[in-house]
Amino acid sequence: MSAAHAAQEPHDWASRAETAVREVTGPAGAAALAGSWAAIALRPVPTVVLYGPQNAGKTSLLRRLLAEDGTTVPGWAAVSARKETFAADAVESGGLRYVDTPGLMSGDPLHTERAETALAEADALLLVLNRRGLAADRPHLLAVATGSHFHADRPRPFPAGALLPVVTMADRWGADPGTEEFDELVRETRSALHAQLAPHTGERSTPAAHVVVADPYQMAAGVPAGELRPEHYPLGDAWDGIAALRSALHALAGRTAELRAHTRTRFWTRHAAAALDAGRAELAEAEAALAGACRQRDRALLHEARLDAACAAASARLRALLREELARLVDAAPPAEGDEALRRRAENRLATTTGAWRAAAAEEVRRLAFAARAETAAAAAAPGNEAFAAYVDEVVELLRSDAAEAPEPTVPQVAPAGAVWLGLGPLALAARHETRRRLREHHAEHPEETRRALADFTAGEARDGDTPAPGQAAPPPDDTAPDPGAWHTETGPAADDGGAADQPDASASDTSAPDASASGAAAPDASVSDAFDTYGFPGAPAAAGTGGGAPAGHAAEAMVGLVEEALVFAAWYHLERRTRKQAADTAREAARRAARRRAAIDDLTERIAAGREEDWLRLVAATRTAIRAGIPADALMEPLRAERDRLRRAVGTLDRVLGELPL
Repeated sequence: MSAAHAAQEPHDWASRAETAVREVTGPAGAAALAGSWAAIALRPVPTVVLYGPQNAGKTSLLRRLLAEDGTTVPGWAAVSARKETFAADAVESGGLRYVDTPGLMSGDPLHTERAETALAEADALLLVLNRRGLAADRPHLLAVATGSHFHADRPRPFPAGALLPVVTMADRWGADPGTEEFDELVRETRSALHAQLAPHTGERSTPAAHVVVADPYQMAAGVPAGELRPEHYPLGDAWDGIAALRSALHALAGRTAELRAHTRTRFWTRHAAAALDAGRAELAEAEAALAGACRQRDRALLHEARLDAACAAASARLRALLREELARLVDAAPPAEGDEALRRRAENRLATTTGAWRAAAAEEVRRLAFAARAETAAAAAAPGNEAFAAYVDEVVELLRSDAAEAPEPTVPQVAPAGAVWLGLGPLALAARHETRRRLREHHAEHPEETRRALADFTAGEARDGDTPAPGQAAPPPDDTAPDPGAWHTETGPAADDGGAADQPDASASDTSAPDASASGAAAPDASVSDAFDTYGFPGAPAAAGTGGGAPAGHAAEAMVGLVEEALVFAAWYHLERRTRKQAADTAREAARRAARRRAAIDDLTERIAAGREEDWLRLVAATRTAIRAGIPADALMEPLRAERDRLRRAVGTLDRVLGELPL
């Protein structure tokens, strides 16, 4: 920790606890608590709280103590067989301030809340019990007696003499007061209560129990509260135990500063623990809402990925069908078939093929949309989804009612003589109010961004309704579907090119075919005659056969034969080369025509597919929009995430401060 931070750190634990509570509950809750403590701190005398189970005799004991002190008993201190105490009322007497509380285990949560609130302001405690002692609510009463009620890990017990266990109504135990039998019952009761407390408080710290008879034989029960006097209790001074109890109470009157210091620690311990519980509850709700939002986002992204995969497969399937049909049409076209007949035949074949594809592809999209909607509806009841939906509803209500301009709720003003305002329940409300206030302020600063986010998010359900369920007929497209034959206005050359693949090119055959003069026997004869002329032999070979010209010798005839064979071989070789070149040129030209045909078919496939996919792509786009509407926008997520982070820090700080509570 830096020196500057250490200089600002409050050295007093209660002050640090107050600061930590403010971070969780906000200014309203912390100010109310501070006002409550200020009212307690201004009290000049110790506050003694009468606390215990219902019908344990708390009010009867208070009436007796006030009457013995000569204090007028207030009208609210009435006794009967019914519930009479509904609030924590206070009265000063004999240098002490007494607070009567509603009974525990009355079945009314409000009564318990008021008793718990009064317990947090007690400088001293009269733990009023019946003969059963702690058995009525043993865990709770033990926690109060040992101080673990204020902090489970670091108990805050009352200082010595400030916890006074009192067992009342001893005159109803079946033994006559003042007798040896009665005294024995009193000793047994004290021993039993000591045995119940000692294992938890320690032998030396266990407070001594008082066994009293506040109203012997209920002689003063019918006396109006304002008329009670000591003389209304004529019996029992020697055995009712009131004198010893009053002596122990009066010893507290001079210990105000000491007792108040312990009270301050207990007060902030109790309310810091309550604020910690409230902060953890708010943090859990914020985390649940964020988790629900993240699950909605992940679910929407998963459905979108499934839609993308289905669309890619359907698009590839359409192009494969079109490419196959176009190739078949070109291959099967008769040589004499005209362009118009080919166009009509292509329209019929492609209409059948693409119609079946369109029905299957649209059904697949509707099936995915229906599955996404059903899964989203099924997940809506999950706790995290409900928490996020509640948050969205609050934002919608904020924008609808223009709550950004609503005045802030006023902080309760606690008069110096008033009781503690905040208990556990209201403190939880204060923590919730602080969270909602911060979220409201953020959205009030960015109303347009929030409205846009809500418009996208809350319109998803309406858009889902436009998508028909699987098997339901798709709605008609908004505009007229493209003319199936429109593509033929641009495909004439490509079709002609593809058709020409099977027809030899006239100019190519004229250019590459062997010359007519080079075929047959005429070509070798001409070549031989030219050769004879070139080498100077007299006459032509043909004349020799007919006897024309001068007769040749045997050597000359052999030479002529050799030359003639060589010239024939040379002519054959040249003819073979020309034939092979012609075949290679023909193959290359056929490959070029096939490539042009494939390119034309691919181009035609893309143009036809684009026209056939238009209304299907509109359905896909609508489905995608409905799915993406389930992804919460950052304008909704960021304020909630920021509040979650703030609560984490505040709860962590408060938990750490409570852990540093001095023992």
